[in-house]
Amino acid sequence: MQQVFEKYELYSEIQSHSSEELQIETESCNKLRKDVADKTHELRQLKWEELQGCSLRELQKLEEQIETSFSRVSKAIDERHAREISLLKRKGVQLMQENRRLKQSVAGKQGQSSEAVTICNLSDSPQDYDSSDTSQAGVPDVDRFNLLARVWKDIAYRN
Repeated sequence: MQQVFEKYELYSEIQSHSSEELQIETESCNKLRKDVADKTHELRQLKWEELQGCSLRELQKLEEQIETSFSRVSKAIDERHAREISLLKRKGVQLMQENRRLKQSVAGKQGQSSEAVTICNLSDSPQDYDSSDTSQAGVPDVDRFNLLARVWKDIAYRN
C-alpha cells in the first residue's frame, strides 16, 4: 500500500512539473506567434500592402524607416561609385605609364624615327584631371588612345 502511495505522489509530482513546463511552452509559443504577426504586419506596411488601418503615428514611423533605408542605400551607392572612380583613375595612370614605357622602348629601338617622334608629340602632355569632376573619372581620352593604337599598328606593319 505504501508503494502505491509513493507511486501516486511521484506521478502527481511529474504531472505538476509537466503542466508547468507545458504552460511555459504555451506562453512562449503565443509570444512568438504574436511577434511573427507583428513583423508580418510591419513587412506588409513597408511593401505598401496594408496602409489602410495605419494611424498617423504609424505612418510617420514608416516614413522614418523608409528615409533611413534610402539614406543607407544612397550612401552605399556613393561609396561604390567613389571606389570605382578611384580604380579607374589608377588604371588611367597605369595606362599612361605603360604608354610612356612603350614609347621609350620604340624610341630606343628605332633611333627616334619619325613615327616615334609623332607618338611622343601626341602623348607628351598628359591630361589634367579634376578630381571633383566625376564625368571624366580619371579615364584618359579614348580618341587619343585610338589614335595611338593606329600609329602603333602602322609601325608594326612597316616593320
